[in-house]
Amino acid sequence: MTQQQNELISCSNISKCFRIYDSPKARLKQALWRGRKQYYREFWALKNISFSVKEGESYGIIGRNGSGKSTLLQLICGTLTPTEGSITTIGKVAALLELGSGFNPEFTGIENIHLNASMLGLSKEQTDDQIDNILSFAEIGDFAYQPVKTYSSGMSVRLAFAVIAHVNADILVIDEALAVGDAIFVQRCMRFIRNVREEKCLLFVSHSDEAIKSLCSHAIWLSEGETKSQGKCRDVTLDYLRYCQASTYGQDISITALDYQKNKETSENMISKSEFNPTKEEQLNIIDSDTQITFKDNLSNSRGWKTGDADLTSLDIQIVDRIQHNGVLTGGELIEIIIKAKANKRICKPILGFIVKNKLGQDIFGENTINTTNQNKANHMIANPGDEVRASFKLWMPMLPSGDYMMMASIADGDLVENTQHHWVEDGLLLKVSSNQIRYGLAGAFISAIDLSIKTK
Repeated sequence: MTQQQNELISCSNISKCFRIYDSPKARLKQALWRGRKQYYREFWALKNISFSVKEGESYGIIGRNGSGKSTLLQLICGTLTPTEGSITTIGKVAALLELGSGFNPEFTGIENIHLNASMLGLSKEQTDDQIDNILSFAEIGDFAYQPVKTYSSGMSVRLAFAVIAHVNADILVIDEALAVGDAIFVQRCMRFIRNVREEKCLLFVSHSDEAIKSLCSHAIWLSEGETKSQGKCRDVTLDYLRYCQASTYGQDISITALDYQKNKETSENMISKSEFNPTKEEQLNIIDSDTQITFKDNLSNSRGWKTGDADLTSLDIQIVDRIQHNGVLTGGELIEIIIKAKANKRICKPILGFIVKNKLGQDIFGENTINTTNQNKANHMIANPGDEVRASFKLWMPMLPSGDYMMMASIADGDLVENTQHHWVEDGLLLKVSSNQIRYGLAGAFISAIDLSIKTK
């Protein structure tokens, strides 16, 4: 198929304007004058938004409240029409836009299942075939036979998501409604989304940058109806996080994006360079061993931001009680993660920390020095200009599944509630895990022994 045929969603220069009337009288006057006079104010919720999503792609939409995210989704779903521009969708669209949308509160859960399924193109016979699966997914018990107006917000979301999960839609649109679900149900929804995103087209809106990075390959950041950043998910979410930090700090602190492309090498291509990947001969050796974890310093080329008050100068991993490790770990050994930074201005309460993330942006493990920083509240540790701040973390290296990982690190000033991130890097250290062992979960446990026995009768 051609590229155009693969595009399930295409938005071209779409804008949406709402008319704001100060009173019902003004609305009546506008109707009577039929446009010859204007009794309303224009509010442009979206301005010249363009992007496309292909089959098998997942697209995240982020931005603060009022940025136009929900308006954009309603335009794509067809519940609103654009004032300017055009939108094209190919295939069936299933959407979970806002809490209780599409439900009749007087109808029972069963009746609303049939109502929603029919609006999504399913016949009564097709809905009857799926009803047991929908109810099993929702797990609302006998409430399925009660009016929806008696449901809690969580139960409404359960039922709504269960319906869109079983209509075999080509385009799946998820707004922030999942935020009200309980942890177990949200995880079930996330597993479903991960299973279908390779074949379907996903639009996902969330305030959580981790959720966006975990589920989406691309993203768009909206602010006051305009596109602020668009492209690969990690780049866009980092731009948005940097903006949020700057907004929190106000005018007193200025942060600057790090020029991680100054050597025309991003962490994506660095992690695939030949000197960091095993050769064919080395791969054969890896197959004969259990695990090899190699790591590479990427601090000078890392993406992130800084205020200029302090600089991270070094990230390193050392194996305790072993001087020579040739940059190779196996997992399960006692290691020491060392972070060094230099204070350019007075840092009253310095905090150093790290988080190791997988390629989807999910947090695997991490720690910071906030408890050590504030151990003596009467006499905080203070770093003066030119001082070196050093943090050491000793831990047992987790057993990681094969794949690429990145270590985020930062130096901050403050406490748990209020702090300023003076130098934040997303990928200061790159790790590659090559293993022929199956690891269950995001990180495998270090098992010292496994025993199996059978007791005969």
